[in-house]
Amino acid sequence: MYLARKRIVGGFEYYLRISVKEGKIWRSRDLLCLGEDPSLYLRYPGGKAFYVDESLEEALRAQGIETDQWELEEIFFRFVRPEIREYLRPYIYRSRPSGERLEREEALRVQARIHPFDRRRTIFLKFGGPRSETLLKRPLPFLYRMRDRSRDEIEQLLWTQEDRLRPREIVPYIYYAFALAEKFPSLLTRHLPEARLQEELDQAFLEALCDLARDEEYRMGLSEEEVLREYLSRYVILYFDATETQRRIFEERRRGIWARREAIVRAARYFGLSPEALERMSRREILALFRARAKSLHPDRGGDKEAFILLRRIFEELMEALGYRRRG
Repeated sequence: MYLARKRIVGGFEYYLRISVKEGKIWRSRDLLCLGEDPSLYLRYPGGKAFYVDESLEEALRAQGIETDQWELEEIFFRFVRPEIREYLRPYIYRSRPSGERLEREEALRVQARIHPFDRRRTIFLKFGGPRSETLLKRPLPFLYRMRDRSRDEIEQLLWTQEDRLRPREIVPYIYYAFALAEKFPSLLTRHLPEARLQEELDQAFLEALCDLARDEEYRMGLSEEEVLREYLSRYVILYFDATETQRRIFEERRRGIWARREAIVRAARYFGLSPEALERMSRREILALFRARAKSLHPDRGGDKEAFILLRRIFEELMEALGYRRRG
């Protein structure tokens, strides 16, 4: 039995669900709807204690589901009052039974049957960063919990863990989970990709997401529409929210590059030169070019005032575009 959440207008609605095997496929089944605030089912007898309302046990038992306070307390633990939760955290999880021990060869076979998308997400969330696939050459007991679960139960489990990702971890997590790091290995550095490459990355992410939705092994009996709506849509939100700042930096950088190029082309056209020739000129050569033209246009020498102002503006934009600064 597990706790599931579903997006609704203004928040989430929570359910108790169970994974049931139907033929060769594990499917989820609703047991009870808990509404928008599961904490309403918690009771506080005093001190640092809590328990789950016994009416839930009775409602579950009526559906043939046997449970107890230990299981329910762990399921509802995230909704416990913060000060009590912090005090009880070591005791709640210490009581969890240890995982099943498997022989090495059996453990490796189990790991190989877990979908790669689930493996990559679990590994990143476990270690706080990407790891080489060579890690899977040895048994990893924390992956066993992916066995004998419905697609919904797996997604709900990972969703809860993803809530603890720090903002700076979200983009690397998505790169790794969707295997984008293999297509863009240089992106997982402190250096930002160019704007054109960001667009390629966006396209690769969306293609990988759609490929995953078409993957029957991943869907586990669900339709493409269901997995996109219920599970994969959250990655679209995470990805574009997390890359918004990065995207803005790229756009500002791109505008800066265009403005620089436009200033050089405009000045080259004004002076009758090619942009390449103008970029090769030294600061002293550009000053000489400007002064020669300024002598004929200066109002004190009978030149046109507006033409002189235009020359001045072109010169200042050119110097800034080439990285020269006026001396005080």
